[in-house]
Formats: sequence, structure tokens, C-alpha cells
Amino acid sequence: MQKLVFLFFLAGFVITQSGCAVWKQNRWLSDHNKNLKQLAESNLPAEQKLDGLVRDYIQFMDQGLNFVNPANSAKFVKKYHEQNERYIDRILGDTQKWQGNLNTLEKVELGVRTAQKPYLKQFIDLAPKFKKKYNQYAFIVKLTAKISGGLTGLAGKALGI
Repeated sequence: MQKLVFLFFLAGFVITQSGCAVWKQNRWLSDHNKNLKQLAESNLPAEQKLDGLVRDYIQFMDQGLNFVNPANSAKFVKKYHEQNERYIDRILGDTQKWQGNLNTLEKVELGVRTAQKPYLKQFIDLAPKFKKKYNQYAFIVKLTAKISGGLTGLAGKALGI
């Protein structure tokens, strides 16, 4: 009898925990979507939009790296991609236009500012790990590369991100 009670308790615990995890993942996805939509539709300068995008993507990569279950992690990154690609592309498009209009001195200043961004080290640490974990999903590797390149069209590849 005690074994049966223990098994019911254990089953209930597992169901509760998996339900909480799904709820938490859906909340994360919703938060990312709201944040990126707000950034894409805002009148903020392109550099601030890019900063917000990179911060959001760092948070997403960190969340994606902490999944234990490969099936859940794949669903999570796929949903993020489906929900947010249009906003990310819009932000990166604004960034590319802005960077394209900079003169040489402004590009150098941008490179210096980018090298001093507080999130840069974290992005450089996470991006290769994230690409390695999800390398079988071409869409997420491509998205990560776009954001890396958008960080600065000039220094993204030179930084190894």
C-alpha cells in the first residue's frame, strides 16, 4: 500500500513539475515576443533597438541552454524563432540602414562603443555554446549569426561571434 501511495505521489509531482515548466516556458516566450515587438515598433534609435535585441537574445540563449530535455528545448527555440523572426529582422534592418549611413569616424566610434557594451562578454560566451547545442537546427544557427552580425556589421565576425 505504501508503494502505491508513493507512486501516486511521485506521478503527481512529475505531472505538476512538467506543467509548471511548460507554463514557465510559455511565459518566457510571451515576454520575448512582447519585448521584441515593442522594440521593433518603437521610435528608439537603431543602436538602442539593437542593444535591446541583443539583451533579449542573451536571455533566450541562456534559457535555451538550461533545458535538460532535448525535445522541450527544440520546441522552445522553434517557437521563439516562429514568433519573433519578423521583429528581429525589422530591428536588424533598421540597424543595417543606420550603420550604412555612418561615415568612417562614426563607424570607428561605433566599434569602440560596441566593445564596451556590458552585455558583449556574455554574448561572446553564450553564442558558440548555443550554436553548438542547436547546430542541427539551421534556422536557429542562422538567426544567431544574423544577430551576431547585427551587433556591428564591422566587428561581429572579428569578435568571433
